[in-house]
Amino acid sequence: MRQKPGVPMIVHGGRIWTGDEANPAAEAFFVEGGVFRAVGGLNDVEARARASCGHKIDVIDAGGALVMPGISDAHIHLTAYCKNQLYTDLSAVSSIDELLGALKSHIEEHPEFHWVRAFGYNETLWPKPIQPTMDMIDSIANGRAVIVSRYCGHAHVAGRIAMEESGLWNSRDANVVRGPDGLPTGVLNEEAPGPILSLVEREHETRERIKSLAVKGCGMLASMGVTAVHACDAPLYGLPEDISIFQDMRDSGDLPIRVITYADRLPGMSFRSGLGDRFVQYAGLKIFLDGSLGARTAALRADFSDAPGNKGQLNHSDEELFDLMYAAFSRDIQVQIHMIGDAATDQAIRVAKRVYERLGGRPRRPPRFNHVIVSPPEQLDDLVSLGVVIDIQPIQTYTDRFMAPSRLGPERMRQTYQFRRFYDSGLIMTGSSDAPMENPNPWRGIWVAVCRTDSDGVPFKYSREDQALALDEALTIYTRNPYRAIGWDGYGVIAEGASADFAILGNNPFEDDAQKLKDVKVRATYLEGVKTYGG
Repeated sequence: MRQKPGVPMIVHGGRIWTGDEANPAAEAFFVEGGVFRAVGGLNDVEARARASCGHKIDVIDAGGALVMPGISDAHIHLTAYCKNQLYTDLSAVSSIDELLGALKSHIEEHPEFHWVRAFGYNETLWPKPIQPTMDMIDSIANGRAVIVSRYCGHAHVAGRIAMEESGLWNSRDANVVRGPDGLPTGVLNEEAPGPILSLVEREHETRERIKSLAVKGCGMLASMGVTAVHACDAPLYGLPEDISIFQDMRDSGDLPIRVITYADRLPGMSFRSGLGDRFVQYAGLKIFLDGSLGARTAALRADFSDAPGNKGQLNHSDEELFDLMYAAFSRDIQVQIHMIGDAATDQAIRVAKRVYERLGGRPRRPPRFNHVIVSPPEQLDDLVSLGVVIDIQPIQTYTDRFMAPSRLGPERMRQTYQFRRFYDSGLIMTGSSDAPMENPNPWRGIWVAVCRTDSDGVPFKYSREDQALALDEALTIYTRNPYRAIGWDGYGVIAEGASADFAILGNNPFEDDAQKLKDVKVRATYLEGVKTYGG
């Protein structure tokens, strides 16, 4: 896709949901110079457009469909999503035999590669949830160095060759799991597989290949109505971001979305959040406090219900976390913090209080608490007092519908995925996918946020239906709120003077059964008035 300069246009003939509380609906809008110049009644918009441009104006009839601000994915591993087609995708397998069969076929079809990676399996959805083992992998490896990654990205299994050639066989890292005999089992949790993943990337990932895949991947996101993403860097988890790739795409006219990036380490130079431009920008520091429910590495106050004696793990001490947060905030660098278990959120709260005290008040850019899946009611007052942003991934409620109840039990499940409670608290709450761990289609997430049901309409077991959002609220967390989270004014809304980022759908979800939200199709997407998707 090569972007061409946008021409002045009038859009009308559909339901225009503006996302602007002061003017929530409009009959039409006029775009010129990449900005909404007039929003309101059709006659007034046409008169203002003609006064500005005469008759050189495109007129677009939405045909009764919904027109809305462009969607932002407020938490995605963008490069990893784009490059997934380089590796074996196991998301569709439904048994350990299918997993091993797919992996064996890939190994046989690609004799040119020594390092082999497969990703995306989710054993909790299988009839028999059997995890792969090192012995299983070795039985089909055929002399290759192999690693298999669970869909959550927090648990992996490697073959013996990969363990030895990467140096992990002799590693004393606690996340390199060892058996009763003291030997490595091949199971690697959290950041432990980093050395293997680096070797995989060295063999498979050239800059030219990654840019080509990034062009395709970003184009796919644009086709879903996405105009911006918050891309999160985590190289030791196999999720690195290369900001320069997206800068190259911008220079060549191939970037259809804005890319706001968070890195897992502080920059070596003394710049702050905001370095870059309105298309590719550095936003802040990403910190992982714990792991995932599926891998049983999320940090919980009490044991996992299906693993007595295991409360998961915290990745940092309070002092380490304090040093990271203070170093960032004292440089005016925003912090996004991964936390899934209630013990991880407890740690983030108590350390943030100490950081605020040292700073003498709140930081200019609020910390972003990402996931916050298990959150007892008593945490809410502290979250509000700290003024944090809550970054949720509604699609995880669907993906975890079988696994989470077994990990947490029915009582703790009542404290999970609290969309309504967070939304009503007044905190800024954003919506996102966490792709490639989850489906990046925002309409799947919007559907879950509104319906909180399985695909057949049956409510999730143990799920609280009173935590669902109304459609306009769900749209808000995917449009306006991601920009509020990073302090950008004039984005994420259809309002005069705002950036003309918008999508025209193929239907009007406000008039359809809410269960159809997961199937919404986008007719056209525009970034600053330039069409990035659509005929």
